[in-house]
Amino acid sequence: PGSSHQLSVFLGVRGAMPAAGSGPELFGWLVSPYTAKVRAMLAYKRVPFTDTEPSLLGLLFKVKPAVGRVIMPTLRREDGSWQQDSALICDELERQHPLPSTTPPGPAQRLASSLLELYGDEWLTMLALHFRWDVPGNAAWAPGEFGRSGLPWLPRRLSAQLVAPFAEKMKSMRAVHGI
Repeated sequence: PGSSHQLSVFLGVRGAMPAAGSGPELFGWLVSPYTAKVRAMLAYKRVPFTDTEPSLLGLLFKVKPAVGRVIMPTLRREDGSWQQDSALICDELERQHPLPSTTPPGPAQRLASSLLELYGDEWLTMLALHFRWDVPGNAAWAPGEFGRSGLPWLPRRLSAQLVAPFAEKMKSMRAVHGI
């Protein structure tokens, strides 16, 4: 890579680099439903943030050293600390930015809200896996999207072939969830 923009894309930082004090930096692929949850929370709270779609190198050399494994979403806070797990990230955002609130006012509503979040995080994953891998058009699209995100400097067909083992691992999660 010759230019700083090319180097940023190579390392997995697409879009503008965050300026000092510009808010947290979210690391995750567009195809990740848990990243979408955090992105929606940041947008709803009107928290300025940098949305970074890390390449595989970015995941290996930025995210993994920071949180101990390759996972998304991760959030690098303004103080340089990192957090993973969408539910925990959203809980922390609610504490730090209480308005507009995503927490219902009454105890019964808070319980219902927590149950709906649990359902979404733990059970709708099965639907997502089914529709991603059991619908032929989606199953053909997913490896290409993983390749576009993970290896953005390569031609799409080549990157899709290179991420095929990762895609197969994701596809195998259906059996883990009884799908």
